[in-house]
Amino acid sequence: MRMCNRPDCGRGELDDSGFCTECDREPLPPGPAPAVGREAGPGRGAGRGASVGVAPVRPDPWYGLALAGDGHAPEAPAAPGGPAGPVAEEHRFCPNPGCGRPVGRGQGGAPGRVAGFCAHCGTRYDFAQPHGLTIAGRYAVERVLGSGAYGAAYLAHDRNLSTHVVVKALNRSVAATAEHERDVLVGLRHDSIVRILGYERQGPHLVLEYVPGDPLSARDGDRLETLLAHGIRVLQALDYLHARGLLHCDVKPLNIIRYREESPAGPLDRVRLIDFGAVRSREKDTGPVVAYTRAYAPPEGDPEHIRPTGGFDLYGLGMTLREVCRAHGADRAAPGVDSLMLLLDRATDTAVPGRRFVSARQFGEQLSGVIRQIVAAAPTGRQVTRPSALFGSMTEPLHGGLGAARPLAHWVRATADDRGRLSMPAPFAAPAPADVAVALPAPLSDPDDPVPRAAGDALAECRLALRRRDLAAAERALACADLPGWHWLASWYAGLIALARGDAPLATGHFTDVRRALPGELVPQLALGLCAELRGGHDDLEVARSHYGTVFATTPALGAAGFGLARVHLLTGRRADAVDAAERLAGEFRFEREARVAAVRLLVAPLAPAGPGEVAEDDLARAREAVAGLEVEEAAAAGLRAEIQYAEFLRAPDRLRLSEAVRALGAHAATEREYVALVDLANRLRPPLRWAPPWRGGGARHSRFGRTANTLSF
Repeated sequence: MRMCNRPDCGRGELDDSGFCTECDREPLPPGPAPAVGREAGPGRGAGRGASVGVAPVRPDPWYGLALAGDGHAPEAPAAPGGPAGPVAEEHRFCPNPGCGRPVGRGQGGAPGRVAGFCAHCGTRYDFAQPHGLTIAGRYAVERVLGSGAYGAAYLAHDRNLSTHVVVKALNRSVAATAEHERDVLVGLRHDSIVRILGYERQGPHLVLEYVPGDPLSARDGDRLETLLAHGIRVLQALDYLHARGLLHCDVKPLNIIRYREESPAGPLDRVRLIDFGAVRSREKDTGPVVAYTRAYAPPEGDPEHIRPTGGFDLYGLGMTLREVCRAHGADRAAPGVDSLMLLLDRATDTAVPGRRFVSARQFGEQLSGVIRQIVAAAPTGRQVTRPSALFGSMTEPLHGGLGAARPLAHWVRATADDRGRLSMPAPFAAPAPADVAVALPAPLSDPDDPVPRAAGDALAECRLALRRRDLAAAERALACADLPGWHWLASWYAGLIALARGDAPLATGHFTDVRRALPGELVPQLALGLCAELRGGHDDLEVARSHYGTVFATTPALGAAGFGLARVHLLTGRRADAVDAAERLAGEFRFEREARVAAVRLLVAPLAPAGPGEVAEDDLARAREAVAGLEVEEAAAAGLRAEIQYAEFLRAPDRLRLSEAVRALGAHAATEREYVALVDLANRLRPPLRWAPPWRGGGARHSRFGRTANTLSF
């Protein structure tokens, strides 16, 4: 038994044709294992990719299928029968395989004959009633499914197998095409590809399984993720074909049949790719593409027409999904819709063909990511934590101070006015741009679109230079990578350098280009949210809230999005939403402590930009209770208690209790100077002294101890 030796698989057996039963690819050749990936397409870096972060692995780009679930299966079709004619005039051709010329065409505005005799060879034709026609003595034709320049397709009853089949009758001029289609289909075994059942030289005729369904389209009540799941199934079929060096070359809705499949678990909503009349081999067919449907193919003059690759089929699927999802794409504010439109823009880009997807797996990874964003929103609410295929892990929460008690230095430098109100720095803020540039995760090598090793080394050096805060060296390294300007890696590193320089608007432009290229990834959206928060305008905060909300709703594991969402909620006056975000983030083990501290601080923080605002008594009580249950150092607990006490002071001034809370901070001062400053602040916060006469009428009071000083009153 031979096993697959690919690093990203390694668990499947090799079938009789030498392909893995798990990943549907050929094993790697003997010798040192190269980086996982496919050859770069035209205009892309040659050679295998150098890892920018960790080893390039994409184990399952189809995970969106499990997230989408099984949609509502279409109703079982009625038993086939009855003529579908008359056949449209443009599809009427002489049934004589040796002739095949147009017949039954109208002239002078008058309709053509539905039945008659060919004017060239005298063969009788009847496009209204195909009954009575039997092919090869066993296939009783029941109706015409369609016809064209290459021939006709019939629904027939196979008398031997007692089942319905599709019989494709092809003109003699394309007999070689029929044999090629036969040879291709015989070797294919995939759930989303139509199966061949037989071949009759008479005609010739191809006999295919009958898939009782309709061309792929959106039905009433279809959820968007259901339609996109069908796109993934087609991508799986295309990946299967492309791994065998085959191109379909005519991917369009009419060639994707949506049908009802019965299973032990109940009826399933499935699709199957049909019509392999235009199929071609990348090795044997070296000429330009001839047979294709213009509306679903790259424009003439595109590189794919001259030297077609799998990208030809991927373009067709992109156009197909654009048509099928048109109604859902009208509202780009709906969850995941903007990401979907960006995905389809990349899949069908005609201005810069190099931006398009180079493999079905690359397309599938981003499409699954879009589904992930869609199902994370209400009413589904399905959140999935999954490592990114293109970005490394991100451990820094970037809470901007929100996840820790207010620094003691804030209290040391605080000043108090006559009413006891304190002037201190903001309790927390957006992370510093340079810190964001270092904390954002490193890109990984794309196994389906590797960069040259020299470029990978240059990008790694750029990353190291950013960590050293050597921006000049980072720019030189990025220039040495010599990547095309449209490549997302170039935009990503340019964005990091702009952030490190503190230029959030410029970084926004670069990260926007990354998001357009990788709409299924969450890290670019997180970067855009951070940039919008750094810009700080009212509209910018709303943009930040949108990006943070999408990322956090999809996976709370990216804690920076949760902290960012909480900050902008508070900045825009949504205290309850800010606290809710922090409390949800506390469910993530890695961020539990910081998130619980953040929730306390948000409960009592002043609302900005409206001013301090008044904290509700219930929020104060919740904050006190939460602090009591926190497992933090005493210094942090004292700082949180001081914040709570100050919020209570703003609601109901009690200078003595605030003074005592500030004085308690002195025990945690690191230096004598800090201790003295805190004690002085506590003394300034104490209630002002009032001289009260000890008895009516004023004057000093005498006692047996002699004249006493006036008593102090607070």
